[in-house]
Amino acid sequence: MPVNYHQIESRLPEYGKRMKDYETALTQAEQALWEQFTRLDEDVAALRAKIEKAEAQLRRLYCAKPVSEPLLTHKTAPLPPAGYTLIAADGSQIVPNRHRPVQFGVINVGLIQARLGSGNPPEVSIQSTLLDPEELLNPEGNLIGEDEVALYRDFAERRALLEAALAAQAPVIALTDGLLDIYQQYSAPQLNFQADMRKIHQQLEARGVISAGYVDKPGAEMLSRMLDLLHTPELDLIAYDDQKRSLRGISDARLLAKLLTVPGERSAVFETVSKGAAQTSLKVHFFYINISLGSMPYLARVEFPAWLSAQPELVDLLHAVIFQEVQVLDRHPYPYLLHRAHELAVITLQEHEQVEAMLLQEYARQGLHAGLHSNKDANKQLLKI
Repeated sequence: MPVNYHQIESRLPEYGKRMKDYETALTQAEQALWEQFTRLDEDVAALRAKIEKAEAQLRRLYCAKPVSEPLLTHKTAPLPPAGYTLIAADGSQIVPNRHRPVQFGVINVGLIQARLGSGNPPEVSIQSTLLDPEELLNPEGNLIGEDEVALYRDFAERRALLEAALAAQAPVIALTDGLLDIYQQYSAPQLNFQADMRKIHQQLEARGVISAGYVDKPGAEMLSRMLDLLHTPELDLIAYDDQKRSLRGISDARLLAKLLTVPGERSAVFETVSKGAAQTSLKVHFFYINISLGSMPYLARVEFPAWLSAQPELVDLLHAVIFQEVQVLDRHPYPYLLHRAHELAVITLQEHEQVEAMLLQEYARQGLHAGLHSNKDANKQLLKI
C-alpha cells in the first residue's frame, strides 16, 4: 500500500511550527557558540594544553584540538602547481544476505589516476574481490553485516591507493571519500586492520604521498565539544560529561560558515581527538574549506595525516588541489575524480544478480547445495512480477 499521505498532511502544520521553534533555538545556540569561539584570546599552546589535560583524565572524548594556527584563521586558496598526480579511490559492496540462496560478499573498488598538466587522459581500473567463505562469518557463526563489509571495503580502497601512489610521479595526492582513517568500531571486533593500516600510512609518509579524506556536508560537532571543554573549569574536567553539553546541534560546518565566507577559504588546522569511541591507527588533522562558488558558503572537511602539518607547503598544496578539483563540478562542487571513482565502483542490482547467478552455476558444477530463497524473500520477488 502507498504511504498514508492524509495522516502525514494532517500533521504538517504542527510539524512545521515545531521545526520553526527548533531552528530558532539552534540559531540562538549558534550565535552563543560563535561568541565563545571569537572570544578565545588565549594562545594556541594554552588551548592545546587544556584539552590535553582533559585527554589524560577522561576515558572517552571526541573533539577538535587546535594545532598551531589561530582559531579565526581563514586562508585563501593558493594556486595549484603546474603538475601533480591525483589518485582517487571509492568502493561499493555486496553484503551477505541470509534470505538469498547463496550467501556471498563482494568488494568493488574504483580507482582513477590523473597526471594534471601532462595532457594525458586519466587511467582507470576496477578491482572486484569475492570475500572468502571464512570471511563471511563472525566469531559467533553469524553472517557479517554492513559494518564488517564496510571495513573490508575501506581497507581495500586504502590498499589500492597505496599500490597506485607508490608508482606515481610526485607530488602525489591520494584521495578517499569520507574519513581518512579506518575507525575500528566495537561492532566488528573480529576484524582488526589497525596493524596493516599503520603499515600503509607509514609507506605513504615515507614516499611523501599526501593522503586525504574528503567529507562532504559534514555534521560533526568537534568544535562545539572543544569549546565546551575550554570553558569548563579545570577542577571539573575529571567529571566532564559530553551528554550535558548545553550548546548542542551546531555542526562545525554551520559554525565556521560565519568565518569562511570567500570561496576557497580554509579554516585553521585542527587535530581529531578520539579516545574510547573507536580504535584508530593514525593521528588525523583536518581543516574546513568553503567549496561554494556562490554567495552562500558550503563547507567540506578535509582530513590528512598529522605529519603534513609540519610541512605547511604540503597543506597548501592539498588546499589548492582540493579547491581546483571541486570546481570541475561547478553546479554541485565535489572532487571530480572522487565522483568518477564512485561511478566506476558502484554495483547495480543487475550486477548483483549476475554475480549470484555465476555462483549458483559454480555450486552446480561442484555438486554443492545452494539452498533456497527465504519465504519472506520469495514473496517479495512475487511483488516485482
